[in-house]
Amino acid sequence: MKLPIIAFSLITILCFTNSNAQQEYFEYGFKGGVNLSTFSGDVDSSIESKASMNIGMYGLYKILPKLGIQAELLYSEQGFTNEFNEFNPETGQDVEFDEVLRMQYINLPILASYNVVEYLWIEGGIQVGYLVDAELERERVTTGETGQVNSETETIGSKENYKDLDVGLAGGLRYKLSPNFMLQARYTQSLNDISDPTPGDQFNSIWSFSVGYVF
Repeated sequence: MKLPIIAFSLITILCFTNSNAQQEYFEYGFKGGVNLSTFSGDVDSSIESKASMNIGMYGLYKILPKLGIQAELLYSEQGFTNEFNEFNPETGQDVEFDEVLRMQYINLPILASYNVVEYLWIEGGIQVGYLVDAELERERVTTGETGQVNSETETIGSKENYKDLDVGLAGGLRYKLSPNFMLQARYTQSLNDISDPTPGDQFNSIWSFSVGYVF
């Protein structure tokens, strides 16, 4: 758990050691929004995006009037949804499976931020994530002899199936609605294989959309 402590310390230093700086050179605030996450790489074609949440804080130090360095500390829910059928030879029927993989990350993006036009900034850099927990919820749906639908749901702890660290590239846009509010859109893609036992390479792919309050 050293990564969240380091990240919190970094942003705290940014916030308080620059408290006497002019506002146009430093800003910080809180943000939260929605993730649309899935896996890419060697994955089944049936895997689809999962909607979840992100929330955290950020600090931006402007090296130049149009160029800054931004650090964030985020709680991010990620994963995917999956639906597939398997044939049961005993009953002669298909069994339907609905899966939801829920992953909880603490993410630390470090980004360069450039002011393209007056209120629009383009951002890009690296993100390091720490996997806090992961679980797979699986629903098994069958049809009985009389036509009734039977459903069984189980939750499987899955953290041991995925690597603790996720290193990726992040890029997006930030738009200042006013001195105190901003909108942000970002895409993040893993660089390393995040799965331990699964053959091939699997990567986190996340679109995130956030609203932030700027101090």
